[in-house]
Amino acid sequence: MTPHQLHHLNFLKIAYNNFIKQAPFTLEEISNEEEQFILDFQKLIKDFEAGSENVYNDGENFIDQAFKMYPRLAHLMARDLLWYFGGKCLHNMPDSEIQKFQTLDELRFEAEEKGEEFDYLNKRAHLFGLN
Repeated sequence: MTPHQLHHLNFLKIAYNNFIKQAPFTLEEISNEEEQFILDFQKLIKDFEAGSENVYNDGENFIDQAFKMYPRLAHLMARDLLWYFGGKCLHNMPDSEIQKFQTLDELRFEAEEKGEEFDYLNKRAHLFGLN
């Protein structure tokens, strides 16, 4: 697994941990739909760890579903996951944010071409004005 993939796996795990600490998932009884959502979340993480070929398509569909089913919890998911999985997920991102992620990818590709280490989190923080 590349460092880039590892960052996104960690973002996915953080999102999972954030979601399961919120209602409706903390209620004593949850619906079958909510239980399936959590099981699908766990499967996506396991498939990501295993390097499944379907992870990008499954991830895109799952993240899109999460935003539709639980819009009030969407802020618990790193925006990086929207960019990483792309496709339908990009509808939840403004053009200015997409541009920043495009720039981040270009910087990463440039570093990789030169054989240089790329500090994703630091570059991301700088581009998004977080440091």
